[in-house]
Amino acid sequence: MYAAMHVFVLADIFSGLGINALAFLSQLVSFGIVFFLLWKWGFPMIMRTMDRRQAVIREGIENAQKAKTDLEEATARAEAEIAEARRQAQDIITQAQKAGEREARRIEEEAHARAAQIEQQEIARIRQEAARARAEISRLVVNLSIDAAGKVIGRSVDNRDNRRLVEEFVTATEAKEQ
Repeated sequence: MYAAMHVFVLADIFSGLGINALAFLSQLVSFGIVFFLLWKWGFPMIMRTMDRRQAVIREGIENAQKAKTDLEEATARAEAEIAEARRQAQDIITQAQKAGEREARRIEEEAHARAAQIEQQEIARIRQEAARARAEISRLVVNLSIDAAGKVIGRSVDNRDNRRLVEEFVTATEAKEQ
């Protein structure tokens, strides 16, 4: 009875505040039942959903960090490969320059050798021409000498021994001059 009396006292206090005590108690009981049901089945389901969502977000962050790390590593590898390619390109350029210089020296040496060969050929040709001219001059000198001697003597010197003597004289004279 004491409890019932408390309920009536409470009802009087609530009614003084403009609150229906019976409706309040029924709403309180309804809230307790809903809270119990949510606590038993709703909150665990919400928590599992939130945990899964948190795991997905965490995995996304980890994947983003891994992708960032991979990108940095790939960038470093790419820069290293670019540096290596530049070094190789510089080596190839250096080798090409050296090959070009060797080829230029070879061509120059070949040109000098060809020029020396042409010079030797020209010298030989000039010597041949000079020898031919000397022989022609010797023949003319011999003929002139024989003609001159024939006019001085008054007869024709056509004899082989005389011709041989004059040629020996001309040859000896040429040898003295050189």
